[in-house]
Amino acid sequence: MIDLSVVIPSFENRSALADCLAALDRARAERPGLAVETIVVDNGSRDGTLELMGGTGPAVRWLPFARNLGFAAAVNRGLCLRRGRHALLLNSDVAIAPDVLARGVALLDARPDLGLLGVELRFPDGRPQRSVHALPGWQTTLLPDPLVAWLRPRAAPRHRRGPRRPLLPGDPGLRAVEAIRGAALFVRGELIERLGLLDESYFFFLEDTEYCRRAAEAGYRVMQAEGLLATHALGGSSKRRAPLATRIEYERALDRYLRTHHGRVLAEVAAGLRGLSAAVGLVVGAPGALVGPRRRARFVRRWGRLLWHLRGRPADPSLADALARGPVPDGVRSHD
Repeated sequence: MIDLSVVIPSFENRSALADCLAALDRARAERPGLAVETIVVDNGSRDGTLELMGGTGPAVRWLPFARNLGFAAAVNRGLCLRRGRHALLLNSDVAIAPDVLARGVALLDARPDLGLLGVELRFPDGRPQRSVHALPGWQTTLLPDPLVAWLRPRAAPRHRRGPRRPLLPGDPGLRAVEAIRGAALFVRGELIERLGLLDESYFFFLEDTEYCRRAAEAGYRVMQAEGLLATHALGGSSKRRAPLATRIEYERALDRYLRTHHGRVLAEVAAGLRGLSAAVGLVVGAPGALVGPRRRARFVRRWGRLLWHLRGRPADPSLADALARGPVPDGVRSHD
């Protein structure tokens, strides 16, 4: 029986994906008795990602698509193929520590109420990265993040909760949280059977947050293990490749989430506040646009964001189209 299915959605992130797969190999070698399968779902990459297929062997199953399906849809295609008792959803730019697979499965097996389990994400230089966050709602819309974190400690990442004792060796540092960043997310197999798959109406953002909410509402615990470490390189960040379309995609996902779980009134209030923020940012940033190219580019993005709000927040520009029109990372192209 396979213990864990690792599902990796990938899009034009070849170098980081190779590092991700190498880290998984090291984790498998750490615990050879743990049966792990890896499923890579490629969203139409043009950077030669599929050329990695020949060197990964039978331990990795590849599922290539001709176009960018989005994060949730790619994950779902992989989950439909899973044979493991549990699953790990893993970004292609994440490299896990060698003990993460075995300890994550052990925690899920030891706690039948544990539905979703996150890890502690770090930047490549060791700095802590935001690994957990609050479920969006009235407080997150109207209050600044530090106040929300003070009112709702489960929403605050470890490095923003002040000093705490170092974890003892072997201590997973489990704590209940509201929502986990889906860059590295363990999912109980039973939860998948009960709740179903991720909501594919979210193309790139908040599908993990929405899943955390559904899991909690179904009675499962959503927790983070601060002793399980993973490096998140942000190698193929859409924010760098298509910053305006990425920001708009996030706002589109947030609007969908708020409408679904809190109703039209809050969604409209939040959208109005974001539009106002775009206008204020444009005015404040106008003098800086004369200084240099980076500030000019930021000003243009703010102007584009404000125009999107003034146009009534239409379905375009879509992030998928923006990424497809953009250059291939590192200038590497596939041979097709």
